[in-house]
Amino acid sequence: DRPIATYSGGMRRRLDLAAALVHNPDILFLDEPTTGLDPVSRASVWAEVRRLNRELGMTIFLTTQYLEEADELADRVGIIDKGRIVAEGTPAELKRTVGTDVIVVRIDAGDAAGVCPIVEKVPGVQSIEVRGPELVIATDSGTATVSPVAVALAGCEVEVRELTLRTPTLDDVFLDLTGTRIERDDDRGDSSDAGPDDHEGVPT
Repeated sequence: DRPIATYSGGMRRRLDLAAALVHNPDILFLDEPTTGLDPVSRASVWAEVRRLNRELGMTIFLTTQYLEEADELADRVGIIDKGRIVAEGTPAELKRTVGTDVIVVRIDAGDAAGVCPIVEKVPGVQSIEVRGPELVIATDSGTATVSPVAVALAGCEVEVRELTLRTPTLDDVFLDLTGTRIERDDDRGDSSDAGPDDHEGVPT
């Protein structure tokens, strides 16, 4: 018997989603459906969006200021800056526009430059940059290359202190295209709706 206006922001988001699905639409428009939700509720919404798309074949057009959400859910992403679409493509395509995957290897002892010939022979390695005790390895596919790099170093008894893989993110794409990182309402400490000039990632 409570008026909807007395519900929490998270509960109102859930009600909005339920109301949008009552008639089982062919196309669903969701405007920032997870803003203000806690991580558990956000994950639940993500799971439902995936189910609607994959099991029911529903086309979903979703706007979001969480770029990791766009990366997780979208088949295609459009980046909007000040009301204009400045880039569009799959998440993988967009991330490739700002650089390759990078594997960083920190050597425990010895000369990092001396390890270059070992790593250069590993398939998938594009280039290597030496930064003191570190090797910065560029590759088209970090997930496929990181293990062979580790195996090659271990086979030559190179002591590795740290090995990390970094892949470009949609945040990197947004920064490259707009010169600024996205600012969300929850970053500013308020719950007002985004204005027309706010930046948004728009997955479709």
